[in-house]
Formats: sequence, structure tokens, C-alpha cells
Amino acid sequence: MTDPARWIIGRGLLGRAVARSRADTPFAAAVPWSDPDAAVPALEAGLAAFVAEAQPDAPLEVHWCAGKAVTSTPREVVFAEVDVFRGFLAAVAELPDADRARLTITLASSVGGAYAAAAHPPFTEDTPTAPASAYGEGKLAMEQALRETAESAGIRAFVARITNLYGPGQDLGKAQGLISVLARAHLTGKPASVYVPLDTLRDYIYEDDAAAMISAGAARAATTPRGTMTVKIVGSGRAVSIGALVSELQRLRRRHGAIVLGGGGDARGQALDLRVRSRVWPELDALARTSLPEGLHRVFTAQLSGAAIG
Repeated sequence: MTDPARWIIGRGLLGRAVARSRADTPFAAAVPWSDPDAAVPALEAGLAAFVAEAQPDAPLEVHWCAGKAVTSTPREVVFAEVDVFRGFLAAVAELPDADRARLTITLASSVGGAYAAAAHPPFTEDTPTAPASAYGEGKLAMEQALRETAESAGIRAFVARITNLYGPGQDLGKAQGLISVLARAHLTGKPASVYVPLDTLRDYIYEDDAAAMISAGAARAATTPRGTMTVKIVGSGRAVSIGALVSELQRLRRRHGAIVLGGGGDARGQALDLRVRSRVWPELDALARTSLPEGLHRVFTAQLSGAAIG
């Protein structure tokens, strides 16, 4: 069988990791993300070029890893991103049926967005979603748009509800990525602000582990019936309190980092307990192989070498 042709939309922390999860060279197209009105035509043109360049018998994979929104992003900005995704899906629906028949779309979604106001953790894919911010509402709106397109256009879809993603390539200017922020505080001596209590529980997954799970999920989704969308929680399966995370950083560095609790930041949309347990395709969970100490060491090493962003 011909290897899939891949287009990875969004080349941030996750997108770059998904790109290197396989040995091929994914299709690339420039998208002016700062201008939503121009982004949709660019995506339409990119989609046409992607399909045209792929081998006629090759499965098609599109991985949507784009998005700058975080839990504190204003609603209008969040839903501008949602509208761009909907515009892209409209173009997908216009593809010839033969191309739609070989297309699988993966969407990077969010555990925090989906379950921030949910009760009774650990959360599974069967837990009713309960967003606590415009960010979460936007992620769920994107999931719903993808589901509707999968059903009406006969494509296959895989939604990865990702826990707390981290890695050496974290964008420190995005108001996200607690591990990278704390690591930088240890290295520079500049205080890091923590806006939630230290007993807050999170599941941290290393970038390459998440990418491996998403790539494997896309491959498996391609074998499901047309019109099917599969939702899976993508995480390490290990809950860690922020206090324990801070202690582990101190153990690795053998000194205390400066932390400011509260710090005037925005903790809206943040749940105290985001423990999860995936029940969908659980065999993929074995791909989360990077231990937290190993991942933290890689973040420190990258920041020391100047490889980290920010």
C-alpha cells in the first residue's frame, strides 16, 4: 500500500513533532494566520495543491495543529480561529468524492478545553464535555464542525484531546507551557508566576509522544468506515500536581527556582483536577514513553543550548 501523503497545518510545538514522527517530507503551504480573511483562501489553495501533488492511490492525511488561542484569549479571537477551520472544512467538502474517500483529518483539541468545568475525574471520552472558557467552547465547536463534515462529506476524522503538552520547542510567548516557564525561571533566576494552586493536578505529555499517538491514531482512523469521527484523549496517563512538578524541577537542578503564586495572572478556565483515563484505542497509550524526569531534562538541555523559543 502506498504511504500516506501528509499535510500538517500549523508548525508550532505539536505540528513540528507530528512532522518528524515519520520519515517522509510532508506537504507545506504558507498560510497568513494573522489575517483570517486571507487564511481561508490560502488554505483552499493549499488543499488543492496537496491533493494534486499526492500519488493518485495514496491515502491523504491532514493534521490540523494550528491555533494560538489559550484559555484567556477573548471570545472573538477564539472564534475567528474557529471560522478559519470551518472555511477549510467547506473546501474539503467540495473535493471530488474519490479524494474525500481517501482523506483522514486529525484535529488537535484540548482536554482542558473540553473538561474544565466537568465533575468527577478522572475524565474519559464518555465524560460529558463542560467547557469553562471561550477557548474550550471554540475547541468543541471545531470538533463539532469536523464531525458534521465527516458525516456529510464521507471523510474520516480523528480528534486528539491532548492533555498538557510540553517539550523543548515550547513558545514562551504564548502564555502557555508551565514546564518551560518554570525551567526558564530555574535557569535565569527570574521568578515564574503560577496562577493556580500548587495542588492542581495535570497530565503532562511530551511533544514527541503526543505526535506518535496522533500519527498512529490517524493511521487507525483511516481504516474506519467513511463518515466516522473518533475522539481519543492523548496524554501520559500520569497525573502530577504542580507542587510535585516544582519539586521534581528542584531535584533535577539541585536548587530552588523563583516562583510567584498568583502574580496577577488570569486563571479563568483552569480546572483544579484534570486527571484523565482514555478508553478509546488504549493500545496507543503505550506510545507515551517519555518519563517526566527525562522530558524535563530535555527541556533544560534545550534552553541551556539556546534551542528553546523565547
